[in-house]
Amino acid sequence: MPYVGRFAPSPTGPLHIGSLTTAVASYLHAKKAKGEWLLRIDDIDQPREKKGAADSIRKTLNAFQLEWDRDVFYQSSDMEKYHEVAEKLVTFGHAFKCSCTRKELQKTGKRNVLGIKYPGECRTRINHYKPTAIRVLVESDELIFIDALQGKQINNLSHLTGDYVIIRSDKLPSYNLSTVLDDSYQGVTHIVRGIDLLELTSIHIHLQRILGIKTPNYLHLPIIVNANDQKLSKQTGAPAIISTNVNKTALIILSYLGLQTPNELMGSTPSELWAWAIQNWDPNNLANQRTIKTLQV
Repeated sequence: MPYVGRFAPSPTGPLHIGSLTTAVASYLHAKKAKGEWLLRIDDIDQPREKKGAADSIRKTLNAFQLEWDRDVFYQSSDMEKYHEVAEKLVTFGHAFKCSCTRKELQKTGKRNVLGIKYPGECRTRINHYKPTAIRVLVESDELIFIDALQGKQINNLSHLTGDYVIIRSDKLPSYNLSTVLDDSYQGVTHIVRGIDLLELTSIHIHLQRILGIKTPNYLHLPIIVNANDQKLSKQTGAPAIISTNVNKTALIILSYLGLQTPNELMGSTPSELWAWAIQNWDPNNLANQRTIKTLQV
């Protein structure tokens, strides 16, 4: 099967060095396999979206000469399909309506790495007098998958999350539903992303199996952290990428990815650096790492 990879940022702000490193890794992995690399803008969480962020993301990728192989896909272009799929899952007994509020769940649910484990309050509830979310029913079976870098993963969703949300009470689709459906819609075969999303992968595979969707291959990279060991993000003050010194930034990104660029390429353009990196890309250089300390850009 031909390789199809993707980079799928949310337009909640400009790219920082951590998100751009993920973009480069997914690009190298796709091109090493002589596959396609797609750009998808995950813009369904409109309350969190920042004006101009999608344009900023595209401009940054262009400045670093990372070329995607199809037209950019925007998740917001077809919101109805998420609701149609969710309602079908309710109809066939795989999901249910839930009117529990966050405040109520904080009192009854147990907190874990993915938030609050759902205690099952609305599984048998018929009448609702508040706005409802849609949750997928989870059984107590173990879910096992092999990550291409992190190895064998075993999770039990009934212990980890309980019944998980696919449509929020404000009627916006969840990340879990939208990414599963759009990866399938775009024919994505390989997903390269940060290890901070590793636990969510069990949810995605569970949902794929319920929907009869083929599961992609997953590879979860160590994340870039700051001096305080916090993941780089807008919340931890990660600065936006500045596109005036792309060569230096590209070299730093390659070092994060375990690639030591030869001296003769130090003054090269990003596209020249990527061409060399594609030939030398080996994600196993990052084995046994969960984090990478940031360098000054």
